[in-house]
Amino acid sequence: MHVKHERTPPVIGFIGTGHIATFHSKMLRRSGLDIVRGGCYDVDRARAEVFAQGSGSQVMDSEQQVIDSSDLVYICTWTSEHQRLVSMCIAAGKPYFCEKPLSTDFLSASQMDTEARNAQLTHQCGLILRRSPAYLWAKELIDDPAAGAPMAVVFRDDQFIPIQGHYKSTWRGDTERAGAGTLLEHSIHDVDMLRFLIGDIDAVSARATYRHQLPGIEDVVAASVQFANGAVGTLTTIWHDNLSRASLRHVEIFCERRTIVISGDDWFGPVTWTDADGASGSLQGDELLEKTHDMAVGHPNPDAAFVLAAIEKSPAYPDFAVALEAHRVVEAMYESARHNGASIDVAQIVAK
Repeated sequence: MHVKHERTPPVIGFIGTGHIATFHSKMLRRSGLDIVRGGCYDVDRARAEVFAQGSGSQVMDSEQQVIDSSDLVYICTWTSEHQRLVSMCIAAGKPYFCEKPLSTDFLSASQMDTEARNAQLTHQCGLILRRSPAYLWAKELIDDPAAGAPMAVVFRDDQFIPIQGHYKSTWRGDTERAGAGTLLEHSIHDVDMLRFLIGDIDAVSARATYRHQLPGIEDVVAASVQFANGAVGTLTTIWHDNLSRASLRHVEIFCERRTIVISGDDWFGPVTWTDADGASGSLQGDELLEKTHDMAVGHPNPDAAFVLAAIEKSPAYPDFAVALEAHRVVEAMYESARHNGASIDVAQIVAK
């Protein structure tokens, strides 16, 4: 007689319980997956208690307690803690989701990727825009042969500097914990999307400004990008003080016979396009979500994708190898900014 074995729901632990941990907790709830809320820890115990009350987690006294009592671990701390906590998860044999950026510098990010490869545990990085319906549909439009080859992309990203407002990430004003400013801490998403939409990046040049006068924390970066396929692009990322603009992106992609614009919401668009023959279209909201439902790698919900991959003990996406290539481009942009906008060959950026 065949006996059906019920799968035990995985216990999910959180280290770091701020804004981004709350986002992932809500995404897990929306996923509908059968999970158990495990332990949570934060250096600010009051913040952990607020998170626990909202999520159903249990406040614990240490990171190690969370890891030991969980099947899967979310690492949502400030950036400088990521490498240490990933190593703790690997030592305990626990799959882990690590927020972006991986670390404060390229060398540490490279070390984390090497350690993750060697451990072969399921792991995922928080580059969640790879599952955004808006960006998935834009990529579909770009890859359509009718569009012709991509020629240029103009990418603008702005938000109020997140040491204030609802982000409450005061640590992002401290290079010891954040590593750098808007390019690393925020627009590594954008660099990843430039690679996702258009392709590998050969060379960059960039300049940075420090209007907020926070040592080592740049608040504007303007970069030029040369893609391996011959396309060119610009990225402008800004941390300002306009609290009415929490996080807004505007992306224009020019192909030989199609122009595509991503605006409004990072997830739900709209995405609009116009072709050489005058045809045009626009998708947003539920219609966009339905159109792209099967385009994401794995589950369309990034947190469900991680949990399901961990249950199956299979690779998750995007992993640290994907994140490292975004780190490489970011480091090339910083190297350029340190040399007054000199052109930097991305391939020359190596761990040393």
